[in-house]
Amino acid sequence: MEIIVGRDTATSRLKLTVSSEDTLSGASGSVPATVGQQHCLITYTGDSIQIRNLDINNYTYVNGQMVESKTISKADKIELGTDRYVLSWKDILAVAPADIRHLQQVWDDYENQSIALQIDERKFNTLRSTTGLITMAAIVLSITTGGRSMWFVVLYALAIIVSVLFFIKAYRDASSIPQKRQELNRKFQRDYTCPHCGHFLGNQPYEILAQNDRCPYCRKQFIH
Repeated sequence: MEIIVGRDTATSRLKLTVSSEDTLSGASGSVPATVGQQHCLITYTGDSIQIRNLDINNYTYVNGQMVESKTISKADKIELGTDRYVLSWKDILAVAPADIRHLQQVWDDYENQSIALQIDERKFNTLRSTTGLITMAAIVLSITTGGRSMWFVVLYALAIIVSVLFFIKAYRDASSIPQKRQELNRKFQRDYTCPHCGHFLGNQPYEILAQNDRCPYCRKQFIH
């Protein structure tokens, strides 16, 4: 994405141009005449940001050093023209694309935790079936021994104890698991949002989300 930075000649305000759309910032007369109409170009390329002077007569400074072209970061101080007009990163970010690459990790964490909850529930349901197996073993033992072995009594007692333990756990999980799901969903809806407007981007996987060039709410362009 490219941002052309310059001065609006009619109002002497800061002008930021993205895809032929102009955005004006600041008060009238706030940008000195030493800032050109098309002063410099800021380019977002992957993980880096570059600034390039657009005219030999323009003066562009990064951290006090005059440059023609340089890789910059949001910690750098950018000044334009011989009057050293300070270019605000707030103005740049207002028109810059929204970086959504961190949402890949947000989606992965949500998906993994959701799957983990499902697996825990299925494991518990599988273990509950052992109660029936123990009971069946007791019945078989009773039939085959004609009731002469006391092991079938032990197995019956074990089945009752296991059933009670599973009942207690199921009773506790009846409230704890929904709470965990609710907390997981709340965190996901809080984090899986557009970095620019803060809208929740839905339950679509990141791979599908990344197919969109812009936020469906604020129309901010995405970096992904």
